[in-house]
Amino acid sequence: MDAERDDERRMRIATEAFDLIEAEVRPLLASGGRLWSKGSGGYPSRLRQILYGLDKAHDVTFATQDAMQLPRGQRVVEHVIPFKRIVIEIVDPSQADPRSNTHNAPIAGGPATSPEHLISIFDQLLQKCWVTKDEHDRLNRAGSSLQWDAPDGDGWSRYRHAGVVAHRLTEVDGQSR
Repeated sequence: MDAERDDERRMRIATEAFDLIEAEVRPLLASGGRLWSKGSGGYPSRLRQILYGLDKAHDVTFATQDAMQLPRGQRVVEHVIPFKRIVIEIVDPSQADPRSNTHNAPIAGGPATSPEHLISIFDQLLQKCWVTKDEHDRLNRAGSSLQWDAPDGDGWSRYRHAGVVAHRLTEVDGQSR
């Protein structure tokens, strides 16, 4: 029953996001707006707020060694592929930031054609990593637009550039360690 309610909640969130994309975001793009620059109309932020409900349901699956030494409350959750890049893939992959991408081909089958497809793209791209505050700051300073994008879909490129090494977490008794 909980899984059924969770599926319904995810579909409600995806439908709300997809309706906004169809009604407002794609018309903005058709009139010359962009998602990767100041011409975005704030839509990446609005979509991120809507999609947060999908994000919080995903477990953290990677961590740095230093982050694992901290209590959970002091760890920073970092998205391997920045959330804005996930939004761009869902809306229109051709909107990938040209400052950090050599091509603008889809990285996960975007753009979304339905709420179900939106969930599929989101689930393919979302990976979370626990880092320290210092590592988070280094990741955000890794290079032009890397805070918001993943060059050609490679979210780990900014980790390499910033010298941040993450490892896949293992599960013990259903808890990520």
